[in-house]
Amino acid sequence: MTLIQDTDVKSKAFDDLINSFNQITNLYSIPDPLKTFQFIVEQQAITSLIVEAHDKITSLFPNERLGLEVKIDPEIAESKNLWITIYTKLEVDEAFDKLMILDDTWWLEAVTSVPQSNLHINLEWESNEI
Repeated sequence: MTLIQDTDVKSKAFDDLINSFNQITNLYSIPDPLKTFQFIVEQQAITSLIVEAHDKITSLFPNERLGLEVKIDPEIAESKNLWITIYTKLEVDEAFDKLMILDDTWWLEAVTSVPQSNLHINLEWESNEI
């Protein structure tokens, strides 16, 4: 492969990554898009998992808002993780039951298919007050 061909391949891969990130921004609420994009650039293998997660989560949580955010573990230096947050108004038991179904039917296998994945899913409750 020539230098020009190698550059073209890298350019296409980066363009594909940008296109995937644009798709992700339409699926999730992202408080810090730049930090999230930088994380995805570092761990490109999780990109398709993030997109797939949206479909799987919304099949169980059809009315909930989904967020995507990079968080740093304060107890472990340089430990960055990407979190998908399901913001729900469901009762606690119902929400955890649905999360367990997601784990059992898809997530636990899916996340282990991506080596050294730092992608996680959690629940947060939104207030029912207006």
